Amino acid sequence: MSSKRAHCCLSLWLLLLTLGLGVARPASAAAPPERVSYALIIANNASLDPKQASLRYADDDGARYYELFAPQARDTVLLSVLDEETQARHPGLAARTQPPTKAALKESLARLSKQMKADREAGKQPVFYFIFTGHGQRGAAGEGTVSLLDGPFTRTDLYSQVISPSPASFIHLIVDACDSYFFVNARGALPIGPAQTAAVTQHLASRELDKFPQVGVVLSTSSAQESHEWSAISAGVFSHQVRSALAGAADVNGDGRVEYSELTAFIAAASQGVEDVRGRLDIFARPPALDRSTPLSDLGRNSGLGYLLVPEGVGGRMWIEDTRGVRVADFNKERERPMVLALPPDRSYYLRSAGRETRLSVARAGVVVDAGSLSWSPSAVASRGPVEEAFRDKLFSVAFGPRFYSGYVASLGQTPVAMDDGPDLSP
Repeated sequence: MSSKRAHCCLSLWLLLLTLGLGVARPASAAAPPERVSYALIIANNASLDPKQASLRYADDDGARYYELFAPQARDTVLLSVLDEETQARHPGLAARTQPPTKAALKESLARLSKQMKADREAGKQPVFYFIFTGHGQRGAAGEGTVSLLDGPFTRTDLYSQVISPSPASFIHLIVDACDSYFFVNARGALPIGPAQTAAVTQHLASRELDKFPQVGVVLSTSSAQESHEWSAISAGVFSHQVRSALAGAADVNGDGRVEYSELTAFIAAASQGVEDVRGRLDIFARPPALDRSTPLSDLGRNSGLGYLLVPEGVGGRMWIEDTRGVRVADFNKERERPMVLALPPDRSYYLRSAGRETRLSVARAGVVVDAGSLSWSPSAVASRGPVEEAFRDKLFSVAFGPRFYSGYVASLGQTPVAMDDGPDLSP
């Protein structure tokens, strides 16, 4: 497909989906139910264990998840205590935030469940995102917990309060707690043994989750007992990679959807260049058994977001920050295919690569900015110094695209997403 034709196909796809028109279906095909998304985000810097140091950027991760989901979800809840620096970066957000307590969590779950139940009764398909970023640890009996401000939230609590009673058609659990088999081991530095991906598979995939085929999970399973927070981006590395993927950087076939296999392969590529095993991030992801191709992210369907088109022929490692200094996404794009990144609207951004940058504005939802038409200039941003060399130089050092994705899913024996070129729109 030529660059011009690829650009035309992608622009039309964005236009159709942004207008809510969708792609024309045969007359005999029934329209799928409307998908309505909800997000509950818990982000807690504090730990209940005095041996665990407080995190610096869990609240920043929560704020950035909120800004990604709020424009596209019917209701987004953030339970966090934003520190002074985070409140300065995200003015006005603290007023829409509740503390991460058991009472606030219970009230939020009840309110969201009521809305999702009404959606089901109206023939719609509610999709629920439950996101945690912060400290976790394992109790004496081996049960995993995460830290709320006023006490632990256990694995038993997760199944009894979140998963089992939920009326959602699909639930996506995203957990950034290092050394975990879901709520196991700590994101911070606790000497409780190495991460065990086999334990994730055994205890999650083979037991509880089999009873809930509508639930999918994305978990960090780092091989280190330390917090992977990076001061250059003021965020947790794993959460930043997940958000980059969900924003569209992992959409390898350009259909506007990010499936579990695409997210997994994207994070594998992003972390592959990190040679120090202490800093290497691993991921465990399992899609809902009910529909293994259900998307984690569906950016074209009334998303409320704007779009940056990085066209065919433009490739390499890039990142995007807004004018507040908030790092929105990183990616290393193969040149052969275009990529679309979804961005919160009503703000300006810098698209950067090594030594150069360009400024762009996403004035409103649905706007498409073509990076191929932007003017670049030498970068005014200096690197942060040698202490962050491993992350700065190695993260996202491997290009992601169809070639990496195809090899990665084949090595795992997974079913890949379809790699079609889309409709022929040539005259």
